Amino acid sequence: MFKAHNILIVDDEKSILFSLKAVLTKENYNVKTASDAREALKLLEPGAFQVIISDYNMPAMNGMEFLRGVKSIDSEAIFIFMTAYGSEKLAIEAMKEGAYDYFSKPFDIDEMRLVVAKACERFNLAWQKKNLEERFLVEPSQDRIIGLSPSTKLVKERIEQVAKSDITVLIQGESGTGKELVAEAIQRKSGRATGPFVKLNCAALPENLIESELFGYERGAFTGATARKRGKFEVADGGTIFLDEIGDMALNTQAKVLRAIQEREVERLGGNETIKVDVRIIAATHKDLKSLISEGKFREDLFYRINVVNVAIAPLRERPDDIPELVEHFVAIAAGKVGRKISGVSPRVMTALKNFKWPGNVRQLQNIIEGAAVFAKGDILELENLSEEIRFGFAPETQISSLEWVAGEIEKGRSLDEVVAEIEREMIMRTIAATAGNQSAAATKLGIKRGTLQYKMKMYNLV
Repeated sequence: MFKAHNILIVDDEKSILFSLKAVLTKENYNVKTASDAREALKLLEPGAFQVIISDYNMPAMNGMEFLRGVKSIDSEAIFIFMTAYGSEKLAIEAMKEGAYDYFSKPFDIDEMRLVVAKACERFNLAWQKKNLEERFLVEPSQDRIIGLSPSTKLVKERIEQVAKSDITVLIQGESGTGKELVAEAIQRKSGRATGPFVKLNCAALPENLIESELFGYERGAFTGATARKRGKFEVADGGTIFLDEIGDMALNTQAKVLRAIQEREVERLGGNETIKVDVRIIAATHKDLKSLISEGKFREDLFYRINVVNVAIAPLRERPDDIPELVEHFVAIAAGKVGRKISGVSPRVMTALKNFKWPGNVRQLQNIIEGAAVFAKGDILELENLSEEIRFGFAPETQISSLEWVAGEIEKGRSLDEVVAEIEREMIMRTIAATAGNQSAAATKLGIKRGTLQYKMKMYNLV
């Protein structure tokens, strides 16, 4: 989430203060004004204003002196100059001192609004990056359960509640929701944090190999067993064992796991020695274990042994409030992988990501962001960088009608021309993709000449 945009306007002309405040207040900014730089400095404190708009020629303290004063108090505030027509050189010198942009007086309202909007976006990206870096300094990324939705907050609470005990935990959720991440968080916050954390994916191995992995084996226990091997339960002694996708475990193996949990002991395959183990069990599955019980595919007694505390992770499609924070996180990771500066995503990308159904959940989101980073031309991920699956794969029930969308955009203050241009650009993108880049075929589908299509593609930066 971004901070609210508070704007401070400084000018000794009351008419300028009045008109700027009126326009920007309609844009939903929080606006304060000051009639001179000294008065403005008294209002300043770190984080008080995200954008500061100041006249250059003012009595007592000019704009350049004011800029230096602002930077000494709040270096993160975005500074915009207003200059009299013909004095742009002064503004350019100010930009060398740290100002972000300028516009001339008398100003064009649309130009001024665009400069302010870009300044706010610049602040958003800088704040987003700083906030992310601070979180990484406080705690490693792998320690974090990311998200602000009620269901994610509940998961965080459950982790805190169960971590300090040795209670067995069952984590349930679709593939890709982060079950292993939750298990790791429980381990790190537990009294066993310094002990081993041993993982086994029960769906990845056939029955005979799972047993040898879990319980180990003696030399000669079977063909190829040329030396004794300790099993996962032994290796996890004093720590935690994470049995991922336990719903895929064979019934025979389930019986042996049940005994290990009840008796806190195991026997290696081919051996007679009983080995005591002190292990905490965390299990996870994407399957409905109660349905498997009714089908005779999962032991009811094992279910009650592992389901002492249940942590349910909602699929990503049910918690869209988590997407912005997850995107921040994955953008930072993707930037490191591609070796380029990537600050964030455009509003259109965020809308597309929030509207998508995410059958692959958080894992799919990370893959999409990393794929988009490869094709990004600037430091912002744009809609054209996303895969067609995301750009054009919205489920019908997630979309509002075109008329409702247009009305909503106009209510936000956008002009009809801007909205129509966005629709036109989107339709051209979709048609080009649908025709595999064949411009002649795309032009025919759109009912325009090929030259007109090429002109519009250049106009919308699609080439």
